[in-house]
Formats: sequence, structure tokens, C-alpha cells
Amino acid sequence: MILSSIKINENLEEEVARPVAGFPHWACYEDVSLHPGGYVPWHWHADVEFIWALQGGIRLDTANHSFTVRMGEGAFINSNMLHYKEPLAGPPPIMLDQLFDVRLLSGYHKSVFEQKYIMPVIECRELEAMVFRPSQPNQRRILELLRHAYDTAELAGYGYEFEVRNDLSTVWSLLCRETEGMIQSGKVSAGQGEQRIKRMMTYIRDHYRERIALEEIARAASISQRECLRCFRQNLNTTPFTYLLEYRVRRACEQLRESDRSITDISYECGFSGTSYFSKTFKKLMACTPSEYREMCKQAGGHNRFMHGVAVAGNQRSKTEDDGEEYDRT
Repeated sequence: MILSSIKINENLEEEVARPVAGFPHWACYEDVSLHPGGYVPWHWHADVEFIWALQGGIRLDTANHSFTVRMGEGAFINSNMLHYKEPLAGPPPIMLDQLFDVRLLSGYHKSVFEQKYIMPVIECRELEAMVFRPSQPNQRRILELLRHAYDTAELAGYGYEFEVRNDLSTVWSLLCRETEGMIQSGKVSAGQGEQRIKRMMTYIRDHYRERIALEEIARAASISQRECLRCFRQNLNTTPFTYLLEYRVRRACEQLRESDRSITDISYECGFSGTSYFSKTFKKLMACTPSEYREMCKQAGGHNRFMHGVAVAGNQRSKTEDDGEEYDRT
């Protein structure tokens, strides 16, 4: 299965599928360029995530760091970390993606595995993500095990759950060795900026249908408008207004794919003041009109496989004015 969209729940967490009840592990191909707009938006999830680049490459952004993952390399994304993915120039990026609940490895509560190896990694907020390079022996072994675990999960033969868990246990042991210094010296709690940005993202999720002013977004995190702008720039490398527009467009994409509602109804439902402004914004972000997007999704069976670029994405997003006036019309 190729993953071409993610479902984000009301807490802005990705809803991770569980193909097998009682086995908290999910493996899939992910072509980042097939997601709406050609990128994976800012989100987080409780599961840890490991990726291995089968083709192409991506830029992986976290709140405080930016990483490049190219073909043959891999990466770890820690639990509950804000992150964003965008394709690099070149072939469409195909990632072998595995997400799992750490209880798959830790076993029962307060086990030696949980206390000595799992929680120190999970609680180290400096360890937002890590890239694995095949030129490093330990990291090359991690990549080999990730590929083997993925292939084993895909075949799903009798007893494959044991093999996958064994592979991932060894991966985790090697990860602990690679990050030992960071874990010993790193912070063990989420930073103030991370908490603030999540509260403001949650406010936008709850009120995106309404007219939103910059001061209201800032108030959600009990900070000034200026600090709100700084927080968005530092953590997401964008502005609150741009994030709000992109969130509205992504919600519009869902309705265009999954319903027959009119474009006018969708535009107002998603917080736009009119169809003209909605269509202009949609085309700027998606490189096509809402009608064209809906038609392409129908032709592709619900997957927007023709959308390989976006005018304002990730660290290449266009910036809006900082005085907050543009929020008054939204």
C-alpha cells in the first residue's frame, strides 16, 4: 500500500492505522509528493516513526531542526514531535515507513526495557529526530534491520510479529548507543515554545471556520502578537496567517475528495469569505483550481497523484505581513 494522505484527528495528531489488532505496528510505502499540495503538513503522533528512503529524498523538518534524507538513508522521528516532510528535487520520494507504539518493545509497565532504554529516548526533547547514514557501521546496521522488518511485515508470514519485534528491538538498542551522549545531556521535557505552538495550532483547528484575528491566536497561548509571530517562525518557519490558510485549504481538499458539496459551500465551510478568494488561495497553494483538483482526484480514485508541486510549501513558503491586518478578512 502506498500512503498518499494522512488523517489528523481533533488534537492534530495523526490517526495511525492498526492493521492487526493487538500488534501496534504499521508499515507502508509513503510517496510524500502524493499528499495534498505535495507535502506532509505539520503534525505529531504518539507512535515513534522510522523511515527508509527507497527512492528520491525528502527534507524532514522538526520544531528546531531540519534534516535531509536521501535514497538509501533513513531517519527516526521521536514520539509526539512536531514534524513536516517535503520532497527534494528529483524522483518522487518513496519512503518505507514504520510507526509503532513503544510498548511493542518495552513490555509491561516499569520493566527494565521501559525504564533503562525506552523512556530516556522518548523523554529526551533534544532528540526530535535523527538521520541514519549507511557510511556509519551502526547506522548501516539500523538501516538493514529497518528494511528487513519492513519486508517481514509486508509478507506477514506465520510468526512475523516476533521477527519484526526482534528487528526493532535491535534497532532501538543501536539507537540508544548512537544517542547516548544526547540523552545524558538533553532536556527531558517539552520546551515552552513547543507547548505554545501546539496550543495555537489547536486553536486554529477549533476556529478555522470563523474570522480569526492574530490577537486571538496569540491569546490561545497567553502571549503577545509579536511573540506569536516569533513562535510560528521559530518552530514552523511560517506565519500564523500562512498556516491558517494552508490548514483551511487542506480541510477543503478533504471535502472536495470525499463529498459532492458545491465549491461555494465548501469555501464558506472552511472559513473563506467568498469563492473568488477561496479559488485564488487554493490555486496558489495547490497549483490548480478546486474544480480541477476534484476532477483529478476522481480520475485517480481518490488519490491526488498528479499534484507534485506547491508554490508555497515548507521553508519555501511565501511570507505574509506581520502587522496582523490580513487576519481581519479571514
